[in-house]
Amino acid sequence: MSNEEKERRCKLCGKLLLDEKLPFCRRCVLEGRNRVGQVGGIIGGLAMTVHSAVALVNNNTDGNDDTTA
Repeated sequence: MSNEEKERRCKLCGKLLLDEKLPFCRRCVLEGRNRVGQVGGIIGGLAMTVHSAVALVNNNTDGNDDTTA
């Protein structure tokens, strides 16, 4: 009965945890880290695109008309 009470399982995949301190197994921790990196790259790319578009608009509307010769 005491073994059943001490049995710990991963919160995501249900794998039996032996000596883990966290409630997640090592595989789920690594997979989560990979997902966070991919999502961070996507968000960073979108932020860079928006920032570049704002800079382009600001540069094109600075008041002087360089297009006419």
